[in-house]
Amino acid sequence: MSKKAFTLIEVLVATAILALIVSSVYFSFSNLIEGRTRIRDRAEGLRRVYFALDLMRRDIQNSYLTRNRGMPEETHITMFKSVEDSPVSHLTFSTLNHVKMRAGGKECDQAEVEYYGDTIDGEPTLMRRESSWVDGFPEKGGNVFPVFSGFRSITFEFWDATNREWRERWDTEGTDNADTLPPKVKITMLVRETDGDRKEFRVESVVNIKMQKPFTF
Repeated sequence: MSKKAFTLIEVLVATAILALIVSSVYFSFSNLIEGRTRIRDRAEGLRRVYFALDLMRRDIQNSYLTRNRGMPEETHITMFKSVEDSPVSHLTFSTLNHVKMRAGGKECDQAEVEYYGDTIDGEPTLMRRESSWVDGFPEKGGNVFPVFSGFRSITFEFWDATNREWRERWDTEGTDNADTLPPKVKITMLVRETDGDRKEFRVESVVNIKMQKPFTF
């Protein structure tokens, strides 16, 4: 009985085919893992965007004013004031959106909230200041924490129902908007993407404020 062995050429051809199959499988799995990582990173980025947007929406939606400023000194001042700034429009206001974090704490749902921009590790960052005590200094005090980074700009616009137009400023301490909240606030975020075809994308949301006129108590 004769014994037939593989020739060197057959061995080289089989090795090349096997290497080609292994390479194809490797690159397929590598692309799959890379795609899953990209989708996960993008989903996490969108989650952070909409977390920040939802927080701003709930704060603004529950804005309020009161004419009761305390007697004989003004110890309870509420306001709604915007200042144009970059990369984040500066907004300070009183809200009924405070969440009690401890049982038995001397807190209620009233709070002073301020949104503004800062730079952390070279990145523009949305900051939020909250004071659970509404006092005579609505633009001071409380705790500050970063909310969101990775954006180009965040702006607020305010609906003027009289002139039927969006305005870039609102100040309840001034003469034009004294003791009156805007009926609607538009939040616009230009968010950067770390990869993909689009360098940035726009997110817009319009918030209806529940109470435009101040409380009298």
